[in-house]
Amino acid sequence: MSNIPYTIRAHINRQRRMKQVRRNLVTLTISLFMVITMSMFLISFSTEANDMEHQPCYKYYKSIEVSKGDTLWSIAQDNIDTKYYKSTCEYVAEVKKINLLTSDNIVAGSHIIIPYYSTEFKAN
Repeated sequence: MSNIPYTIRAHINRQRRMKQVRRNLVTLTISLFMVITMSMFLISFSTEANDMEHQPCYKYYKSIEVSKGDTLWSIAQDNIDTKYYKSTCEYVAEVKKINLLTSDNIVAGSHIIIPYYSTEFKAN
């Protein structure tokens, strides 16, 4: 190779370097594409897992018959969902508001409406 003039050797080396640079660019592009694709896959997988934990809950109402010895507080303790109410007092206040009650007194045999939550959607 020493018999080849300098300008030709320089041109050959430049071509070799350019070929190597192109090869490196292609490798980098493919690597970046794979990293981005895998990241998107993992993010979507993580999002689906989080969605399963946060199922929507729907608020419904049902009518119950008051039995002898029942109080608003005992009914509240039996039916309260602590994820949606800070206290039994808050639940009792809502039951009183729904049923237009001005006191805590309820009569056995009467019906009252109470709220409850469910993940199941029930169309009317």
